[in-house]
Amino acid sequence: MLNTFIVGGGRAGLGLHWPVLRKLRALPDGSGPWSPDPPVVWDVQDIREQALTEGLVPADSLAHAAELADPATTVVHLCTPPADRFATLQQLADLGYTRIVVEKPMADDIAGLEAIDMLARVRGLRLRVVSPWLASSLTRELAELTRYGGLGELRSMSFTQFKPRWTRTLRSNNHTTAFDVELPHSLGVALRLAGDARISDAALTDMRIGDRVIHGMGGARLTLQHDNGATTEIASDLTSPIRERRVGLRFDTGHVVGHYPISDVDHHASLTVHDDAGGGAATPRILFDDALTSYIDHAYREYRAVDAGGAGDAGASGSVEDMDDYAIARRVVQLLQEARLLAAAQSARADSSAPARPPLTGVSPALQGGADHEG
Repeated sequence: MLNTFIVGGGRAGLGLHWPVLRKLRALPDGSGPWSPDPPVVWDVQDIREQALTEGLVPADSLAHAAELADPATTVVHLCTPPADRFATLQQLADLGYTRIVVEKPMADDIAGLEAIDMLARVRGLRLRVVSPWLASSLTRELAELTRYGGLGELRSMSFTQFKPRWTRTLRSNNHTTAFDVELPHSLGVALRLAGDARISDAALTDMRIGDRVIHGMGGARLTLQHDNGATTEIASDLTSPIRERRVGLRFDTGHVVGHYPISDVDHHASLTVHDDAGGGAATPRILFDDALTSYIDHAYREYRAVDAGGAGDAGASGSVEDMDDYAIARRVVQLLQEARLLAAAQSARADSSAPARPPLTGVSPALQGGADHEG
């Protein structure tokens, strides 16, 4: 039986992971790997009152948590910002924790990624990187369409990830650019469906509210060229007034449109397959898609299977076929660093070639005697 230790009491830890864990632990069938011991939580801030309200045991420190939740039988959920990740992983390893589910992205850059890789190898850490879209029912259906080729070869993919993120961006600097917010989800799916790729284009936009500018947090755009010849376009807008998580796949003889759930409020996705040979018309299918719950349940069951001397059940029916979330997460970190560098280089070139603009020191002569604002 496995207990839980949540490191980080913010949106990811208490807002996403804990509700899923609480739901799984309450299932009546008794087949889960859940220890009857109460889960433990720790955060750098004082969250004692909130933890007790949630039914969690608050720890005063990581060392105190190791006294409350035995490292030999506990899964850690590391839900802190990626900038602090290596140091926290090192402390957890020193305390004897080895089963660790890491919130995405795994690291800020390739140097951080390589440091974590080395630590995992030397200390025997069994890391998983949170990848709910890889466990998604919609992703599974897309993978089946791609694998069995009923519409021919996959030629291109597009992802649209729109949501308003004003408040969280203004309140926190946990993410350095818009590449780090939504794109790890879609980029992982693109790699899963079409294999490895290189970045051919990347761009960032700023978030602007009043006189304040948050550089690189307005939106992101990415183009991938896959080794198999397919292309992927990903667009994310964090200033959008609407929420949308849309995926489109173009095949030789048809196309597919899917919509992932937009939040944890409703766990349903939609999928529409247009077969050109059949006239192109299709009826959308609605899929139950509680992806984070599927992902966490699968992670715990695989930890338990390996503990028992098995190889896990990654290829079992109904599980997350062909999913190596750690390998995909590593590649996502590498590609996103390349995207940041390319976006910065292209932005610098654009700035250097743009004509100088006069300072806005007064009203344009063309507007004198007329409007008193810039049109």
